[in-house]
Amino acid sequence: MKRYATPILKPYWPFFVGGGLTYYLVAKAANASANTEEFINDPRNPRFAREKTTEELFKNDLSIPSL
Repeated sequence: MKRYATPILKPYWPFFVGGGLTYYLVAKAANASANTEEFINDPRNPRFAREKTTEELFKNDLSIPSL
């Protein structure tokens, strides 16, 4: 297989940085949305996957972890 001296990182670094930043911000917004009062007791909330009940969520409501 023949190798070519094609620059990859130099011209595309803004797209890599933008993609990483977008991924981080969307994840942060989704986490913030899942922890609002409207969705905190929704059974589809990922916090229920850790076997927490509704009462345990209300006890720990003030200690919601943030990123």
